[in-house]
Amino acid sequence: MKITNPTMKKLLVYYQEMAMIGRIKAVLDWDLNVNLPPKASQERAMQSAYLAEKTTKLWADKDFRKTLETATKIKTKLNEDEQAMVRNMEHAGKFYLKVPSEIIIQKEKVASEAFMFWREAKEKNDFSIFLPSLKELIKIDQIIAKHLGFSENPYDALLDQYEPGLKASYVKETFDKLKPELVALVKKITKSKIYQKDSPLINGQHHYPRPEQERLGRFLMQRMGYDFQAGNVSVSPHPFTIELSRHDIRITTMYKDHDFRDAYTSFMHETGHALYEQGVNIEYENTPLEGGVSLGIHEALSRFWENMIGKNLGFLHFMMPVFQSSFPDQLYSVSEDEFIRLFHIVKPSFVRIEADEVTYSLHIILRFEMENELISGKLDPKDAPARWRQKSKELFGIEPPTDSDGILQDVHWAYGSFGYFPAYAFGNLYGAQFLASIKKEVDVDEELRNGRLEKVHAWLKDNIHQYGSLYLPKDLVKKTTGKELDYKHFVQYLNEKYSRLYKL
Repeated sequence: MKITNPTMKKLLVYYQEMAMIGRIKAVLDWDLNVNLPPKASQERAMQSAYLAEKTTKLWADKDFRKTLETATKIKTKLNEDEQAMVRNMEHAGKFYLKVPSEIIIQKEKVASEAFMFWREAKEKNDFSIFLPSLKELIKIDQIIAKHLGFSENPYDALLDQYEPGLKASYVKETFDKLKPELVALVKKITKSKIYQKDSPLINGQHHYPRPEQERLGRFLMQRMGYDFQAGNVSVSPHPFTIELSRHDIRITTMYKDHDFRDAYTSFMHETGHALYEQGVNIEYENTPLEGGVSLGIHEALSRFWENMIGKNLGFLHFMMPVFQSSFPDQLYSVSEDEFIRLFHIVKPSFVRIEADEVTYSLHIILRFEMENELISGKLDPKDAPARWRQKSKELFGIEPPTDSDGILQDVHWAYGSFGYFPAYAFGNLYGAQFLASIKKEVDVDEELRNGRLEKVHAWLKDNIHQYGSLYLPKDLVKKTTGKELDYKHFVQYLNEKYSRLYKL
């Protein structure tokens, strides 16, 4: 992509320096989750704060601001790519241009230290260890929301940082429609005559060696199209994907000795994120168009691969002998129906990342409601564990026995990532709408039954991946599917699949 406008050329020089600092910060974040010794947390906090200070100084630079202002004024005269670049810089600038640098630096420092407090609190099941950090992070985000500005709700300003244009009122309206549909489906499934909420294959009676789980995961990544020359796989307490550069996109996963499903879904989920980054138009490298456009679209693609492909009935038919060859002693006598239903056990659970695809969005609804209350000041952080248990009882009919299985299970609040969670549920909605569109062009079930993933990957690359951050989420969905987002696609997908599985 050739940039000829002198203002845009100058803007790109600034962007590329900012992006370089961001990549260095990403290396530190990856190391924080994978390798960092506990005693190194304070030093890492200082390193992160130093980089945050460097970034804020770049955003505060008078010449840069003048350059961005000039680009904004001439935006209508630029081509589509250049207009999107300016738009993305303006959106990123909301944070760095409106929030005082000392607040940004403070948040980086507090969040780096909070991660270690969160990890200790989770290990010891002691919320009080994490509470001071949580209070401070909430207070900082409330201040940030004021600086960013909002018309209805301070939480809107935080949502917008992750999913541009998203507002709490729209999220609530969507979730209020989705919630009863999910609750009703869960009730139907659990009342089915063939319903089972457990299996001897995953309840601790069998051991699934980690080397075999890893080999199977790498087999999946290769089949999905992951470029191992441009990334690798590590282990972390909470699986994630991180872009250190276009040619260094890493995933982490987790393993359970007595349940092979977690690694399987984790590998597919995180590889879905990685494929998005690896598939962006190479001409967008080192421009504000590189990388996925939003967390919601990113989660759409990762959860699409994890659930709509990885748990597709035909694909599980293909994968069953692969699993049996990896774990012959454990799975030699399992029937196909039993194997497939193993990935579709629906039951209320405590832990989000272990939730089935029917109840998963209810976990997100819980977190959205909690965040909305915390940021608006309606809920005191010290009362958050009790509120969590109450909401869990309302949504799932169960209460987590410990805070480690409840409010401490996710790392997101330790990062100060308020406004992040709704993207997961919106990812489900986007993904189902994408699937409906793919099926108009590709016989998805036939391809997956034969273990072929190339056509699905190619469709995603042609219609979503390649565009990077060129289009805003709502525009990308409309361009790709021909319609605005409609939660009913997800409801239909779940009802059709689980009605077949459980003979509803």
